[in-house]
Amino acid sequence: MPIDALIARAMADRPDLMAQAAEIRAADDAIRSAKSEYYPKIVLSANAAQTSIWPTVDYGELGNASQPTWSAALTVEWRLFDGGARKNEVAAAKSQRRAAQDELREKRDQTTREVWTAYIAFRTALRKQQAAVALLDSANASYSASLEAYKFGVKNLIDVVTAERQLAQARYSSVSARSQLFLEAVDLEFSTGNLLRPQPPATKTSTPQPQDGQPR
Repeated sequence: MPIDALIARAMADRPDLMAQAAEIRAADDAIRSAKSEYYPKIVLSANAAQTSIWPTVDYGELGNASQPTWSAALTVEWRLFDGGARKNEVAAAKSQRRAAQDELREKRDQTTREVWTAYIAFRTALRKQQAAVALLDSANASYSASLEAYKFGVKNLIDVVTAERQLAQARYSSVSARSQLFLEAVDLEFSTGNLLRPQPPATKTSTPQPQDGQPR
């Protein structure tokens, strides 16, 4: 993927950036809550009950009485003076939001640097892998030619052993370069947050394979 697309993916998918954005939203909620203290509060309450009376025979009354009772109240509360407490709460909430925004900006810059570093490392590893494949092709051709020449008596055994050693070194370089390529690919996927999301890979590690008869 192009570097711009990688950075955009990191900005959208990295958990640390998402968590920081959530802190900013929480700070916005705190600001709205602090500002709401300036508005009047209206409280409506109601109570209902059943009152039952069992009179005594002392007064010559018999039986009982049951009567429902209820009450309702509407309360309006508007704080006119608080010594600057609400103003300080709003200022503190805004300060927390600015701090969260500054931290998000810093994390975005850090994310951009990390993606660029991982991208350059991956591209470098890819070029090394391609060079290692080309070197392995050349070493294998040189060894085959030396072995064929030795069979016809054109070259001696030392030439064949030297070509074989160069082939072994080329094989080791090819394996090492491919391992490094996979490591850099994983690091790039990690820096973009792609390891935690079911998205297509951001990298492509396939390179030209050795010719038939060569180690893969």
